[in-house]
Amino acid sequence: MMVFARQTLKKLNIQADDNVLPLAVNQLGKPWHKLAEHINKNYDNFDVSVSRYFLTKFRINTSLANIIFSIEENKKCHQIYSCSAGKIAFEIDRPLLLKLLHDFYGVADSLDISNANEITQTELRLQERLGDELSQIFLTPEVLGLPVTLQPQHNQQHSHWAWSLSFQLRGYSQGVITLRFDHQLIDQILAQLRPESDSPAQFSVSDGQLEWQLRRVPFTLNAQLASLPITLERLLALKVDDVLPIFLTESVPVILGDEVLFQAKVSEHQGQLVLSEFIDHYTR
Repeated sequence: MMVFARQTLKKLNIQADDNVLPLAVNQLGKPWHKLAEHINKNYDNFDVSVSRYFLTKFRINTSLANIIFSIEENKKCHQIYSCSAGKIAFEIDRPLLLKLLHDFYGVADSLDISNANEITQTELRLQERLGDELSQIFLTPEVLGLPVTLQPQHNQQHSHWAWSLSFQLRGYSQGVITLRFDHQLIDQILAQLRPESDSPAQFSVSDGQLEWQLRRVPFTLNAQLASLPITLERLLALKVDDVLPIFLTESVPVILGDEVLFQAKVSEHQGQLVLSEFIDHYTR
């Protein structure tokens, strides 16, 4: 089996040290590719929101450099937020956090991280602020399918995450910001991505909205100008240049589908035939 797997990887041009993520049995059948498509579809909105956020809150001119996605990861996270749809974790690499501190607060960024195991209170305050506000930028109603309010879960940790997205900031080559989603949150996103035929409608329409929509439904009216009863024998005996006499009635039926709606007269207006003088079919 291992030999077969190595040969398969060679055929796919996958190197042994490439980041190949195996799927667990409970992950099969889920359209994971749609999550990345869904996020990338909203990339421009995220880019504008992130750029505006750092410019207005920190006077830093930056934007999204890229977004990287990952499936199924076990990692203990402490900065966790919960909402009605599930849980999300926020992480920021320390080199990036220190660089942001330097650019905004003017704090020296020459700290040797390898010798500084304890995060400072200044770093912690900025990290919590970024987590509170950046998470809201990405968990929009367009992404989740419903509005949510994030609540920080202090003194809690969670280690099993279904999916994550990481992004770099333009102008900051070191460090990424990562948002991790639990299975409940991913199920909510995937549920609202299913085609309408696969899931029942989750909204109600008022009588006024229903009437407004019905009034704009297109349909075709047919006016029966004439009818001619004829025998099959005569029909089969018709030849080129034969003439069938018909007589226009005073009014013609106007039909929708198989139902006669009303009677109308055929008139001429600016060189065109028009229907006029409508008569309710049911009052005749």
